[in-house]
Amino acid sequence: MSRGRQWLAVFAANAFLISPLLFHVWGKAGAQTFDALFAFNLATSLLWLVLVNALARRPLFLHLLLAPLYVTTAIDLFLIGTFGARLSTGYVTIAMTDYGDTGELMAAYSRPVLITAVVLLVVYLSCLFGMRELRKPRSTRWAVTAAALLVSMYAASSGYNVASGQGVERALLDVVGKEQSSPVGALFQGSLALQMRIQAAEFRRVRKTHSFGATKATSPESEIYVWVIGESSRPQNWSLFGYARDTTPRLRAMPGVVPLPDMLTTAPHTSFAVPSMLSLRPITDWPSIVAEKSVIEAFNETGFKTYWLSAQAADSWAGLIPQVALEASRRRYFDSGYDGALIGEVRDILVKARPGEKLLIVLHTKGSHFQYARRYPLEFARFGTTGPTPRDKLVSEYDNTILYTDWFLSEIIAALEQRKARSALLYASDHGENLLDDDRQLLGHALGTRYDLPTAALLWLSDELVRSQPGKSQALRAHASARLSLSNLPHSMLDLAGIETTELDRRQSIFSPSFLPMPRSYIVRGDLRSEAALPVTSPP
Repeated sequence: MSRGRQWLAVFAANAFLISPLLFHVWGKAGAQTFDALFAFNLATSLLWLVLVNALARRPLFLHLLLAPLYVTTAIDLFLIGTFGARLSTGYVTIAMTDYGDTGELMAAYSRPVLITAVVLLVVYLSCLFGMRELRKPRSTRWAVTAAALLVSMYAASSGYNVASGQGVERALLDVVGKEQSSPVGALFQGSLALQMRIQAAEFRRVRKTHSFGATKATSPESEIYVWVIGESSRPQNWSLFGYARDTTPRLRAMPGVVPLPDMLTTAPHTSFAVPSMLSLRPITDWPSIVAEKSVIEAFNETGFKTYWLSAQAADSWAGLIPQVALEASRRRYFDSGYDGALIGEVRDILVKARPGEKLLIVLHTKGSHFQYARRYPLEFARFGTTGPTPRDKLVSEYDNTILYTDWFLSEIIAALEQRKARSALLYASDHGENLLDDDRQLLGHALGTRYDLPTAALLWLSDELVRSQPGKSQALRAHASARLSLSNLPHSMLDLAGIETTELDRRQSIFSPSFLPMPRSYIVRGDLRSEAALPVTSPP
């Protein structure tokens, strides 16, 4: 075989290894996908390949050693083709902790699994055969240069995170979590999954003995509850709550949507807010939130089929959230795609649901998480992506994320309406967001301001549910404008679903005539604060 063909086989092998990164960004399309994160992963992908190839004298032996990464590359391509998602910590975690769910996934998608396996074998064996005789000198200079650039990039990224206020450990974890180069990124994601498994084992040890002893009256009727967890979505930028720009045209025109205009987060940190949103314990009792299971378990105990569908990454700095997700009987992660990727999965669940079946579907969205331009397809860039000042551009991109959330929620509601069942959708963001709003020029969250403490929230009830429980619908509308906290939501949802447990407090349920507004507390950077310290008690 000519030397040119031998080098062609080496090129083809390396092209296959880097292909998931390129196929994923090509599949998403749109200029905003070619951002700093993509550039970072593309650069690290190329540098890792340069490094290992420069050190190898026999490409055949190198690519034999890389066989496990060919397998992870094939899995990555399968996930991109099937779900539009990259191989991430979330999928590795499922594979490590739930063999039944993994087997079920492979069985359900047996054809694309088989096609991927055939492609892997053909490409891998053909490339090995083509490079079998090739010998080349080792290039120490290229290897050292690539290694130095990799170290510099990882150090610069970590240093940027530390300068942004993160601790060193958290900054390093952030870099590891975002390292999705091809093919070496699979090793980073696997290491995070292993760390999370160790952490989860401790959470399970603490939580395993807890039970709600939940009960529910039997009923032949189908019941469907969809709980959408938003991200960094503040009510100040929703036209549903009075914003000048029409960022929520669909929801404003949709019958049955009830805005909750004075909702306060329990913490402007996702890792605190999401577990507390799903716990019957108040944020003032964080040890009990950690020690006890979420309300998902109460739904499990009363015969509901429960789902956790996430567009967020399952990462080690998410704290308790991955463990909460494990309480659902089925889980899927779409953490490299838009939130819209969840819609097809919800529709599929609804189509397959049997008459009389009871479902709880939790959707953990990316919503308005920074970088905002990455959160929506180009067709939702209605408010532009430019402006006379950096803040104008920032706000326009943020408003586009709200417009996309409006579309996303309306599509989920439309799918529920088609079922003609007793159904409800709850949407609540984990916290709000600062958008360079004042002289302090604050951006992001975790600061405890009047912009990241109020959070967008709403409820939608189907006509069938309203007819069957008119009293609860009336109570909702009577209490919708009350001072609410994310802590009200788990009590409200159990009350709405008719689930009884000793921990349920109907004074905290907006569906109950016994509802009573209570003092609101929240945690900012580990400090517990009372409502008296609030910068503002309602969206300005």
